[in-house]
Amino acid sequence: MPVSAFCSTEEIWQVMMYPNPFIHTTTTGGGALACSAAITAINVTLRDHLWEQAAAKGEYLIPKLECLVGRYPQIYKKITGKGLLVGMHFLTPEIGYAVAAGLFKRGVLVSGSLTNAQSIRIEPPLVITFEQLDAVLDRLEDVLVELSRSL
Repeated sequence: MPVSAFCSTEEIWQVMMYPNPFIHTTTTGGGALACSAAITAINVTLRDHLWEQAAAKGEYLIPKLECLVGRYPQIYKKITGKGLLVGMHFLTPEIGYAVAAGLFKRGVLVSGSLTNAQSIRIEPPLVITFEQLDAVLDRLEDVLVELSRSL
């Protein structure tokens, strides 16, 4: 569903307004279904305090990933991130690609960064459970064990 928002400071907004206030417009604005979905998503986010869940789950996940960095220094550079937006940084793009491919085979979707796989992102939905996070970690470790044998 096409839903987006543009938030800015007054200074930046002025650049968008002059000389052409229509420079930032949309072809899908005002769709009732998309607007209803957006309003519902906002309500669920507020009702369930999803930002707090993301923070708690990130505090659970990131230290576990950092332990993997220590155990697999031939694979990892570092872990970065906050909450449930986590970057895994690898020694080479080829290693990152191999990790992503191994996770895909195990049903875990990750996202590449920029133009290569040297850094890949773990960015699950905010409603992911701790049990699901453990499953991701287990599958990741399976990939790392397999990969470390071939390096």
